[in-house]
Formats: sequence, C-alpha cells, structure tokens
Amino acid sequence: MMKKVSVKDVALAAGVSVATVSRAYNLPDKVRDDVRDKVIQIAERMGYSPNPAAQALRRQRSHTIGVVIPSLNYAIFARLVESFQEVLVAAGYNVLVLTTGYDNHKMFSPVKKLIDRGIDGLMVVGRIFDQELRDYIISRKLPCVTSYSYTDDSQIPSIGFDNFEATKKIVEHLIKMGHTHISMFAGPSQGNDRQQERIRAFKETLTQNDLMENAIIVEREYVDAARQGAEALRTIRSERPGTTAIVCNSDVFAFSIISECIKLGIRVPDEMSIAGFDDDSYTSLFNPPLTTIAVPATELGKHAAREMLSALTHRKHIVPSRFETHLIVRESTSTPRAKDAS
Repeated sequence: MMKKVSVKDVALAAGVSVATVSRAYNLPDKVRDDVRDKVIQIAERMGYSPNPAAQALRRQRSHTIGVVIPSLNYAIFARLVESFQEVLVAAGYNVLVLTTGYDNHKMFSPVKKLIDRGIDGLMVVGRIFDQELRDYIISRKLPCVTSYSYTDDSQIPSIGFDNFEATKKIVEHLIKMGHTHISMFAGPSQGNDRQQERIRAFKETLTQNDLMENAIIVEREYVDAARQGAEALRTIRSERPGTTAIVCNSDVFAFSIISECIKLGIRVPDEMSIAGFDDDSYTSLFNPPLTTIAVPATELGKHAAREMLSALTHRKHIVPSRFETHLIVRESTSTPRAKDAS
C-alpha cells in the first residue's frame, strides 16, 4: 500500500519549513507568490492534499461571493447574475447581490461593507473607477473580476465584450443602408464605461465617414424610460430634424423611442430606423422586431463563475476573456426614406 504523502514530505521536497507549506494553503497572503506557487506545484505533483475540512476551518471561508450590478431593473443583468449564481451554487457557494447605480466612481462605501462581511470573491459589472475601492480590493488580495464590459485593466481582470466594437457594427450597418443623418440615445456616461465606449464608437465611426455634423447624442437616465424616450425623440427631431436613424444604447430605450414614434405617427422603419442593444428576450416579439446587438450575458456569467472557482480552489489568477457580440438585423431598420437618401 502506497504511503500517504504528508506535509513534512512536501516541505522536504520544496526545501521549506512545514509551517511554510501550511501557510501556502491556509494563509496564502503570508507567503511570497513564487514560494507559494512552488510549494503548491510540488505538492500537487507528489499527490498531497490538505484536509479540506480543517483547511476550510482555518481559512474561515464564508463560501459567499459578492456581485455588484447597477440595477435589478434590467433583464440583461439578471441573465448575467443568474448564470453566475447557477455555477457557484452547484459548487457549494452562496451569492449576495448589491446594486450601486451606474456611476462606478461612487462605490467604495457600499461595496466595502459587502467585502467586510467576509465574502470570498467579488464580481462587478463594468470597470471600477473608484480608486479607493480598487486599492481596498487589491490590498485585501480578494479574487475579483469585472464583467459585461471587456476592459484593458491590468490590475482587475475582466470577462466581457468590447462595447466599442459592438456599437461600431450598428453604426456601420446603418451607414451601409444609406443613412447619413444618425443620432444616438444614450444612458448616463458618468462613471459608466459601457456608455462611454458606445458613445466613443458612435462619434469615431461617424467622423470617419464625415457624418458627425449631422448627428446628436442625447443622454438620459434609465428611470422612467417611456418619458425619457419621448424627451429624447423630441430633442433629436428639434436639433437634428433630418435624422432618419437612431442608435439606442439599450433595448428599453429603443422600445421607448418606437412607442413615441407610434404616438406621433412616425412610421418605423419607413421614416425612422431604430436599433437597440442587448437583444433581450422580447426584441423579436415587438412590432416591428428590433435590430439589436446580441450580448452573450449567460455565457459571460458562467465563465466568470468558473474563473472565480479556479481562483478560490487552486489559487490561480483569473484570466481575462473577451467574448464576441453579434448584430441581429430585424425589421426596425431599413434604407432611409427617398428624400434623405441622396
């Protein structure tokens, strides 16, 4: 019968003390990264595994993961959190959800309270602009991933998609259809990297095609979408009366614009093309069905959860991942009316 590998055997093979091996598993923050990695690699090669019950007790793990999202009012975030939670619950973890609004400059106080409750890891929607929170997460060496948006953040990894490239697909589609007067209905951009990147893509793509002078960007809050859509359409028609297409930075915004067009007798898409963003479940059922960007929210949530589990179980770094989006062309967009197509 093969002798069971002990902590002493691992210490001898790694050239460290028994205490160092113990800390590598139970108090990893107290061991240099290179030493910890060496010890764990040798231990795995030798077939050593610590007692899981004792290890959990010593670590005082809560088996709870925190999730920070802007709002509970949007289906896209629900899909993301649901798939993230599904994977983690199956692995024996609980998930706590916190909403902090859309400005990621103002997150420290509520998220710190969540972290101080003893969560084992954290997922946040969008780039974290709050430097105080970033410093706190990094100092605590808390496994953290941002999701929905893919960012080039060198300190906090992201698992998401490129909002710039996604929006560029919509704008280029409308330009190819012959639209020269395109406007945008955007959400609040302060501390919101999703909206910032979509607005940047809109501006740059139109500028490259010498069309930006025909455009206007209207920013509104997400509350009371019907009223915001009516106000946005009124502003667009007043300041850019030649507009034949509107890029909406959420499907809800697109529906609010379409509803207002119906009230005003503006035919969609004959007189006004409308595009959305996210491809919520009802987009194909609306009249007319909505052209939009399909966001892989379910896949993003599952992948983020698996990376989080890998970080917690094997002390591996969370690997950033960029997912692709797809333009779904439906009946809410068409070529512009003849008098503006020339």
